[in-house]
Amino acid sequence: MSPGKWRGARRPNYRGRINVDQMLRLSALIGIYRSLELYFNTPIARSWILLPNQGPLFLGAKPLDVMIADGLPALLTTRQYLDNCLDGQ
Repeated sequence: MSPGKWRGARRPNYRGRINVDQMLRLSALIGIYRSLELYFNTPIARSWILLPNQGPLFLGAKPLDVMIADGLPALLTTRQYLDNCLDGQ
C-alpha cells in the first residue's frame, strides 16, 4: 500500500478501494496496536514493535523487522501472539 493510500485509508470516511490483501494487512495492524494499547501503557505500546524482543516469535529481533521480512503471515502471527498474551495464554 502506498503511503498516500495508507494516509487516506486511516481516515474514518475513507471511500477508496482496497483489495483483500490490503484489508488483511490493515486488520492485522489495527489488531496489533489495539492489543498493545490494552496490554501496555501508551509509551511502551507505541514503541513495542521497534524494541528487540526475546519472545518466541522474535528471538531477539525487533517485531517490525520480523513482520517486514516475513510479510502477512508474520503480521497475523504477531496479532495472534498478542491476543494470546491478553488472554493469559
